[in-house]
Amino acid sequence: MEYGKMTRLDIHVHCNSTAPADLDLLADQCRHMGTMICLSGGLRYGSHDYTPNEEVIAVCKRYPDCFIPFAKLDLWQTADPGEPARWAEMGAKGFKCIYPWYEYDHDVYMPVYEAAEKCGLPILFHTGNYRPCEADILYRRPMLRNMHPITLDRIARSFQKLKIVMAHMGTMTFQPESVGILQLHRNLYADLAGSGSWGRFQPAELYQMFKPAGREVNPTMEQFRNIVLGSDAYVKSPQIMVLGSEHYERLFRRIGVPEELLKDIMGRTAASWMNIRLEDE
Repeated sequence: MEYGKMTRLDIHVHCNSTAPADLDLLADQCRHMGTMICLSGGLRYGSHDYTPNEEVIAVCKRYPDCFIPFAKLDLWQTADPGEPARWAEMGAKGFKCIYPWYEYDHDVYMPVYEAAEKCGLPILFHTGNYRPCEADILYRRPMLRNMHPITLDRIARSFQKLKIVMAHMGTMTFQPESVGILQLHRNLYADLAGSGSWGRFQPAELYQMFKPAGREVNPTMEQFRNIVLGSDAYVKSPQIMVLGSEHYERLFRRIGVPEELLKDIMGRTAASWMNIRLEDE
């Protein structure tokens, strides 16, 4: 397999296997595509768990040219504000939040976000749909409301140096609200991860959603500056990463996004938060 330069960064990939064969295959795919990935695992995802944070960090150290470790923050009935600094000291370059006990902007979680801001590392928040699972029967929590994009508004306002990514941009359930909130905050970003289903966004639809009020044409396309590449791929499903990257490029080229802005969307923006230097194409 011929390898190229690392020119892109996918911020949204799940670690659901540490089998050497699976990791080697994923690393080969990353090198072939010229794409680094942010790999997250962690416990307490409803009725199932992924690779524990410590193991994700160890895996990424074995593939430093391809994998960037993200640590899941445990937002449950209580939350530990010491978590971000501990994971950062172990090598995490960002954080993942999903399936919280309360709404994301609950008072009990605010010290955790303050600590993350002090670390200078981004947080990826799952927003929108989450499939029902057996854990829902046990916990009886309002998951969609807890992970509604509006809950990121308080966080973005309170911690304006914290880089926040709205994973899935709220899914189809909350798209209109997602775009409105996204355009309010300079430190709030979104990925278009399709939960394995790409093609959900079409060029004309996405352009209309983001179109500046009162303007038909905006040649700078600045309204898309808060979008970052995220595929929602898995270690055991690396093809999702390929489909996601191809869809992003096809989507934004058809909209007419300038080349430099496209490079930002495809990795340079997110890489800058973690002091990662991507190579020029």
